[in-house]
Amino acid sequence: MFDMDGVSGIRCQVIDNSSAVPVAVGGSPTSANGSDVFLYDDSSMSDGSLYASDQENHSTPRRRSEYRRVHKRRSRCPQQQIQQRQAANLRERRRMQSINDAFEGLRAHIPTLPYEKRLSKVDTLKLAIGYISFLGELVRADRNSSDGLLSGVGNTQNKEEQKKIIIRARQIFDSTGVPTVEVDMVTELGLFRIGVPSTDSKKIAEATQLRDNNPAQYFGMGVSSAIKNINVIIAPELIKQNLEVTMQKEIDQFLISLDGTENRSRLGANAILCVSLVVAKAGAAKKGVPLYRHISDMAGVTTIILPVPHFTILTGGILSSNGLPFQEYIIMPTGASSFADAMRIGSEIYRYVKNAIANKFSVDCTYVSDSGGFSVPLQSHRDALMFLTDAIKQCGYVGKAEIAINAAASDMFKDGAYDLEFKNPNSNPQEYMSSDKLAEIYLDNIKEFPVCSIEDGFQFDDWSAWSTLTSRTQAQIFGNDLTQTNLRRVGLATEKKAGNAIGLRLNQAGTFTEVIEAFKLLKSNGFASVVVDRWGDTEDVFLADLAVGLSTGQMKCGAPVRSERVGKYNQIIRIEEELGALSKYAGKNYRGLN
Repeated sequence: MFDMDGVSGIRCQVIDNSSAVPVAVGGSPTSANGSDVFLYDDSSMSDGSLYASDQENHSTPRRRSEYRRVHKRRSRCPQQQIQQRQAANLRERRRMQSINDAFEGLRAHIPTLPYEKRLSKVDTLKLAIGYISFLGELVRADRNSSDGLLSGVGNTQNKEEQKKIIIRARQIFDSTGVPTVEVDMVTELGLFRIGVPSTDSKKIAEATQLRDNNPAQYFGMGVSSAIKNINVIIAPELIKQNLEVTMQKEIDQFLISLDGTENRSRLGANAILCVSLVVAKAGAAKKGVPLYRHISDMAGVTTIILPVPHFTILTGGILSSNGLPFQEYIIMPTGASSFADAMRIGSEIYRYVKNAIANKFSVDCTYVSDSGGFSVPLQSHRDALMFLTDAIKQCGYVGKAEIAINAAASDMFKDGAYDLEFKNPNSNPQEYMSSDKLAEIYLDNIKEFPVCSIEDGFQFDDWSAWSTLTSRTQAQIFGNDLTQTNLRRVGLATEKKAGNAIGLRLNQAGTFTEVIEAFKLLKSNGFASVVVDRWGDTEDVFLADLAVGLSTGQMKCGAPVRSERVGKYNQIIRIEEELGALSKYAGKNYRGLN
């Protein structure tokens, strides 16, 4: 008979649990020699995921000694089994800790969207794999071409830091099919990317976008010269400065001095601005805050306010062949309870108008302009206001939605007067209006219809007309072409009290810091600010974070259609959700009067 203490009559030695030596992570639980047999342990892959920092998960061979292989059928005593289980549990705990450490580290170092904070571990690590692959492509391209990619810090002696920053520019297309500039910046925190809006018409005082002017390609609108300026001049010189990405003002000042012109015409405003904006994105990541928080810090804004959107519904003026003299007829949901509610009001009115146009005219009349507005075949300005007023009533939003007019009066300015029939080549000069008579039309519209805002009511140099109208009404007199986001003209507007609200357009300024300075100047003089998009906008949503970060109370991005417009509105919906109970919608106080 067998001895109850062992199979061979030899008593099993009692093992003291306190003397158990834990097995090191990544090592073997037993010793090994040249005759060891290798067994693969894939137990950690049961969920099908791949963890980059899990050392025991990469098919690491587990060694089994020759003695254990020969005597593997020998039963073990309870104390040995306890020790083995304890060692296995310790290895599992360390394995899981390694996975969690890898996950937390990658979540902080890979480029995710600002509000994607609920990614699973598997999705996060899959994103990391793609990001690492992208970095590899950038590094390989950097080795092969010094013009395509520029990296490194020129004044450092540590070669390990030479891949600290990578800046790369490329040509992309805006929403109208016109070439524009996009920049990638890779830092230790990940990839940051932005494309700047473009325009095919330059205002007199705005910064100059650099175009190739080669008629054989893109009708002269290509931006390869601006791309080259970023890759060959701006990127290496900026990297040599070794500035932190949070030093926005210092970086922008360097970019301005590097260009050396007043209107940014040497390197191109599109090149300089794109680098400036991508630095702002990287700066927010460096601080560990959402982009809108980073912007509010730079602007000195303490209370976050969500903007009232300007939804373009009808188009006229030079954008349409109909009889409407003014360029845009807009809905502002000033009575909404939240930004999401404002989106519901705007989208429902827009849908109602589309169906009404299709029923009354034809489906062809529901095709939209670049800003999403309908070119409805109405023949007079008054008809358009009556049409929109009825749409608001039919949708049940009386008191919750108001009308804004973008007159774009510079288009109809002729010989010191205004021709409301300017689209007619045979218009009668005797019927041209003085600025005073045009002002009376605006004042009558404000009294008769729910009109709360007049944009670009006069030509941009008709300063006295602007000042006079502003003094005669409490409605918003909104200057966009008036100042063109030019600090000198913004100063003139505040000095002359020409209007009470001014538009801020990113690509009219040379750098992001100049936009911030224009905002501060307006705010200190009691003017409202309106963040405005551009016809040739991109799908980037920087503008949404700008409107929230500056808490301007208003944002004009066109109709609630077309992805380059809706994407910005959707971003504010995400921000509102993130803010939760702290979110505040500007509503009736969109001008920040109290």
